[in-house]
Amino acid sequence: MDLNERINEEMVVDDATILESEFDRVKKLFDLHSDGTINLDSRTRSLDAELQILVYFIGQRFASEADLVDDPELESSFFYSRIDKSDRTVRNYLQKLREAGYLSKEGQSHHELLVENLPEALDEIEDAMGGGE
Repeated sequence: MDLNERINEEMVVDDATILESEFDRVKKLFDLHSDGTINLDSRTRSLDAELQILVYFIGQRFASEADLVDDPELESSFFYSRIDKSDRTVRNYLQKLREAGYLSKEGQSHHELLVENLPEALDEIEDAMGGGE
């Protein structure tokens, strides 16, 4: 086995591997419906708005992996009716989540979860909920 093959086989972690490894932590945060709807758990709904937004992105990514939705991205406008904050505040939260390394911006107003940082995102969410279970 050459170095290229060894690196790819032993060191490269793909998104599916990360999602699978964090599955048990994630499933406590929300339910997914067959139409792709993300229903936040009651404890998750008590988080501050910024972390609720992050949980929606995690849910969207898992819904996409399950082929419940076509796209792992969400538009900024998705949150305007779901988060009880001004549109500007929602955009500020999205920017803070990008700066923290949890989201990437795709185009004008589309964002997507950066899966490689999912473990850290879950740590932050669990800390805000009073620790992991």
